[in-house]
Amino acid sequence: MKRLVSLLAASAVALAAAAEGFVWLETVHNFGAFNEDMGRVWCTFKAVNTSDEPIAVVSARANCGCTRPEYPRNAIAPGDTLAVRVAYDASGRPGRFDKKVYVSTGDGVSQTLTVKGTVIGAPTSLTGRYPVAAGPARLSTTVIPFGETLKGRVATGLIKGYNSSSDTIEPAATGLPPYIDVNVRPQRVPPGEQFVISATATTDRCKEWGFVTDSLTVIPDKSAKERVGVSTVIIVREDFSRLTPGERMKAPHAALSAKSLDFGTFGRGDSPAKASFEIENTGDSPLIIRQVSTPDRSLAVKTSSSKIKKGKKATVEVTFTPATLGDAEILNARITVITNDPDSPVQMVRIVGEPK
Repeated sequence: MKRLVSLLAASAVALAAAAEGFVWLETVHNFGAFNEDMGRVWCTFKAVNTSDEPIAVVSARANCGCTRPEYPRNAIAPGDTLAVRVAYDASGRPGRFDKKVYVSTGDGVSQTLTVKGTVIGAPTSLTGRYPVAAGPARLSTTVIPFGETLKGRVATGLIKGYNSSSDTIEPAATGLPPYIDVNVRPQRVPPGEQFVISATATTDRCKEWGFVTDSLTVIPDKSAKERVGVSTVIIVREDFSRLTPGERMKAPHAALSAKSLDFGTFGRGDSPAKASFEIENTGDSPLIIRQVSTPDRSLAVKTSSSKIKKGKKATVEVTFTPATLGDAEILNARITVITNDPDSPVQMVRIVGEPK
């Protein structure tokens, strides 16, 4: 019996405590997804004064300048309803938001109110952050620069995206080079939400050296027809950091017989012309030619050997086809020679010529 009386007394105290002060009808308001062009949006939080005394709001402050609370300055009588209006300014703020408003009342009680939602950005404000239009989405760039990376290591890059449509999208990437992997997060992107296309370049799987360019395709949504081409750029270098002083002294050394080749004057209809230069290994260990290349489509290169013993040479034959020079007024190109010479792993040979 005593225990029952104690429980009843405790319940009465709890009910009395609950009956004192403001009882809020809701403390969280979700605006959902709406267009940035709407500017400032409002909602109203209501609370009933369940006490026996008038209670006033002492202060209401937000955790961000984009959120503005308004409240009555007069005390709220017992049984009456308090209304706190809260505005969120969406201008220039595309994406998800979750803001807090802290309300303090005269009875010494504080209440946290929350406004949240997702702003679908207007084209004018999205242009700066996401300048690339991609159907239902927008992208931050169409180039992934991985930078300079040592062979055997992994490089990373990313593209930021934004769902500018009113539907959920599922972005993806296709046509990947064999050494690049891509991860899109999240896989499903609600309206007004951001996503990231993370790319990883594993240099061990890259067959080329030096300045390597490739491409992949971004699909903004599996149901959309739009496709966006993305260029990838990485500079693959050899890692010589583990060579001991003794190994470095015995390392190979690549000596080029020429720093430039001059094809003289030529006509656009002339037959292909040939010239050559030699690569000599003046070091002690075998010289490995990693790559001899040029981005100029009017030139073709052929190397007699990819491995050169101490004191030996290899010949690089250069073929120039004037008809494929394109719109260039003169021949001014470079051939890149990449070897395992730790002192000069990358060397250039300039190729010149003038039309008749």
